[in-house]
Amino acid sequence: MNCKPFKRTAREVTLSVLTRLFVIAVTVLSVALVAVVVPFVAQTENYRSQVNDAESRRVRADVTARLRDAEMTRLANRESERILKLNSANQGLTSEVARLSEELNTSRALLATAKAENANNGANLAHLSASHEQFALIVESMRKELNERRGQALDQQKKIIELADESDRLKAELDSLTRQVRQYQETTVALEDRNADLEKMLGRLDPAIRQQIEGQDVAGASSTRPFMPDYLIDGQITNIARLDDETFVELNIGSNDGVEKNMKFRIHRQGDFIANLVVTVVDIDACSGRVTLLDDGQQVTVGDSVQTGGL
Repeated sequence: MNCKPFKRTAREVTLSVLTRLFVIAVTVLSVALVAVVVPFVAQTENYRSQVNDAESRRVRADVTARLRDAEMTRLANRESERILKLNSANQGLTSEVARLSEELNTSRALLATAKAENANNGANLAHLSASHEQFALIVESMRKELNERRGQALDQQKKIIELADESDRLKAELDSLTRQVRQYQETTVALEDRNADLEKMLGRLDPAIRQQIEGQDVAGASSTRPFMPDYLIDGQITNIARLDDETFVELNIGSNDGVEKNMKFRIHRQGDFIANLVVTVVDIDACSGRVTLLDDGQQVTVGDSVQTGGL
């Protein structure tokens, strides 16, 4: 098949050139439009961010303004209160100034009075100075009299102390004698009761037996009854033994010292009576006996003194 070469007409060539130019123009315009649109879009986002920032700053400014208004209101109220307090203090100070003024006037009047009294006292002082020598003589005389009376008072005080000591000594002796009298009374009552019981018992016995017993009592009375010697014997307690309600003691004196069975001793401590003692066993250099008539609240102890002449 034979092909003929294609031949374009002038019109077709012109259209082809225009088409190419149009495409080129569209391409250039697209590139230019993109170059313009992209910055515009970016600038639009930037404007929006700036608007948001401006809105935030406006809100913060409004809050700050409200806070400042509140602070200004609070400060104004506080200043108003201070002004009221200052006004009140000013009124108080005014009253105080008035009072102090009155006191100042009063003090001035008192000062004038004091000056007058001072002048009067000066005159009196001059008068007293004139009689100073006479007053000194009177004082010296009174001092001598006071010394004499002081010496008399000291002497009287010494006498009072001596009398008090003597009174204490007599009181102690009286207490000791009172205890002894009480012991005598208790012993007498006990002996009377015992004697009454014995008499009743003897009254119930046969007359012949009673006469025989009375004869034996008379014969052995001198050897069995406790007795007081007519001579002085001193000793001390060396040992103590207690059995039920009875108290037995040992002494450092014996038959060589004149101690005998049934002999009575008085137990005492520093001059105070404590109890009586009846000797029951006698050795050469020691003896022992039973404590009787123990004073109330007292207890015999080792070292207590004993002496003949007990109850």
